[in-house]
Amino acid sequence: MPRRVVVTGIGMVTPGGMHPGPLWERLCQGSPGGAAIRRFDATPFTVSEAGEVDEDLPLPLPPRLTKRMDRYSVLAMAAAQLALDDSALDVATEDPDGVGISIGNMYGGWGITDPSLRGLLQEGYASVSPYVASAWFPTAPQGQMSIFWGLRGYAKTIAADTASGAAAIGYAARAIQDGHADVMLAGGAEAPVTPYAYAFCQVSGRMGDAYRPFDRRAEGFRVGEGAAILILEEEERAAARGARTYGEVAGWSTGHVGGPEPWPDGDRRLAEVVEEALGEAGIAASSLDYVGLDAQGDRRADRAEAAALAGAGGNGLRALCTTCKPGLTNLLGAAASAEAAVALLAMQRGEIPPIAGCDEPDSSVELDLVTGSCRTASLRHALVVARGADGVRGALVLKGSPGAGNNRTWGVYGGAYGGA
Repeated sequence: MPRRVVVTGIGMVTPGGMHPGPLWERLCQGSPGGAAIRRFDATPFTVSEAGEVDEDLPLPLPPRLTKRMDRYSVLAMAAAQLALDDSALDVATEDPDGVGISIGNMYGGWGITDPSLRGLLQEGYASVSPYVASAWFPTAPQGQMSIFWGLRGYAKTIAADTASGAAAIGYAARAIQDGHADVMLAGGAEAPVTPYAYAFCQVSGRMGDAYRPFDRRAEGFRVGEGAAILILEEEERAAARGARTYGEVAGWSTGHVGGPEPWPDGDRRLAEVVEEALGEAGIAASSLDYVGLDAQGDRRADRAEAAALAGAGGNGLRALCTTCKPGLTNLLGAAASAEAAVALLAMQRGEIPPIAGCDEPDSSVELDLVTGSCRTASLRHALVVARGADGVRGALVLKGSPGAGNNRTWGVYGGAYGGA
């Protein structure tokens, strides 16, 4: 039988903060994330607001290391360190061949590359930064983590648009289930707030002045930078070292659909993927308590997602549905991993944060949307849905640990890096 996979650590570095107390408070306030971009003049862009991580956050990394990495690698490394601290896992004492890495991102890194190439073109530089080649590459966070912690285990980088973070967690869980790894650092990272990368975001046509998913005025999303990393472990080894767990990655499925989207009758492939993940987890759609929505913030795309979910498992979905994305901004390649982290925290706390910006819910959406304020509920089973513009569909099923809802503190992380 496949081995069971539990989550023993969570690390997040987001525009909403990195300490769980203030971050959760922000999400429960239901305030939309994003502000005027500070790093460059964004007035030529149709949308000039995005989510930026506070430059003053005390990231748990040595400065000498961050100077040679792109910002998305820095955010990934910081979130990974926070997750390791939260799990009380000392990778230096682990078998390096048994600890792996699975990271998702969408654009790679342009914080170093963009100004270097711009200078080369406009000013005729004789050379560019020697770090350009290794800074922008999509596998840079994976490589930097491997080098920094001396890890030689199963490794994978996923580039699947906004489904990247979910796929990274899903494939990491598979690696443990199949015996290819005992521990995995899994999640996503993105840093698109540079002139070049932000131009890509604008050209995609998915950005909007306000991020109001499942609202009748929905018109797109706001992008942001950030990272969310989970520590996944084989259940028995986690128990043997006395690790506390947030829950279990009980089901994962992915698929692909071609052709234009969205579809008038809903996203059928998404419904199939959800049902496959539920089948692997051994639970019915009617047993779901919580759904972390993909929430593209486009009326047609949101309606297609809602129709797929409402029909999954024979119209048996009764879960409370929400998303952290508008509160944090859409972290693109890290969006789904942040959604998974928030779902695990929601099960641990027994609270569901509302959908920020959804003040006038779309009456055609047949889901129980959490709006306005946090809702208290007993949560055992959660679903996280992810869709990429390239057609990737993904679904993660999470089971809460026994005793969830007891307001467990967030490990070492809570006291180590400030906050309430």
